Amino acid sequence: MLKSHRITFIAAVAALFLSTTAFAAEEPAKKEETAEAVIVGNPPADSPFGKLKIGMSYEEVIAIVGKPTNQHDFCTGKHRIPFYFGDDRARTEAFFKGMGKLDFYGADGGFWGKCGMQKILGLVYIEYDPKATGELPK
Repeated sequence: MLKSHRITFIAAVAALFLSTTAFAAEEPAKKEETAEAVIVGNPPADSPFGKLKIGMSYEEVIAIVGKPTNQHDFCTGKHRIPFYFGDDRARTEAFFKGMGKLDFYGADGGFWGKCGMQKILGLVYIEYDPKATGELPK
């Protein structure tokens, strides 16, 4: 009796696996989501912001523009999606007096509601503003 239940269970698991595998094979391959790159304003070529390129690492950017006046980390909301494994789960905003704001995307390293920037991956947003105060927005 126990042997027949085991065989039935194995057959059911195999059928479930084969049906989900066939369904997954029918879906078109999805392109991995990445953060959308944006440049606001026209930084002069000779300014530090004018030397930046979307996708640069945090270390490369800081080597060019220097330490930010203020910095703020936050989660994008994608950190709450249970099976989202993309890289745009957290952001870092860096504010520079007299230059503007830069946003970096990254991984939060958390799961199930835990939030906090663990790894900054790249520059995705440049906002040039020569009148920027460098203060965090209120």
